[in-house]
Amino acid sequence: MDDRWAPVLDELRERFAADTDVVEVEAYLSSKGYDRRQIGEILSLLYSDTVSSPALIGLAAESETGRAPSLRVQGPHERGRFTADAWGYLVTLYASGAVNLNDFEHLVERALVHVDGRISLADIRALADDAGLDDGAMGGEHPLIH
Repeated sequence: MDDRWAPVLDELRERFAADTDVVEVEAYLSSKGYDRRQIGEILSLLYSDTVSSPALIGLAAESETGRAPSLRVQGPHERGRFTADAWGYLVTLYASGAVNLNDFEHLVERALVHVDGRISLADIRALADDAGLDDGAMGGEHPLIH
């Protein structure tokens, strides 16, 4: 970790709860005069300790299936957009083998481009179903999207 950001990270941890929307933290840093590059670096360091388990679950599932282990961590622009359920669903699709890495990234990109605001589990399921990528990996009935 870059020691120059340690005081900033300490301040952010005191000021914001762990589940605070990344957009609020980004706005705060911007108001303090940090540029976009610095904000990205700070947010990466801030959230690197708090990366939630879906990414780690994906890593564990990959090693069990014999695929080369890889870790896909959300970027700061993605953290503020995806709900935990939506991201977990994407990782589960990948870990189950229902989608490959290219399809995974394609779903992420489509969601970021086509969904306004927070990306929910229903949004990701609809996108995966529309692309023919969800072949019942999660079970259950999916609503009909027109």
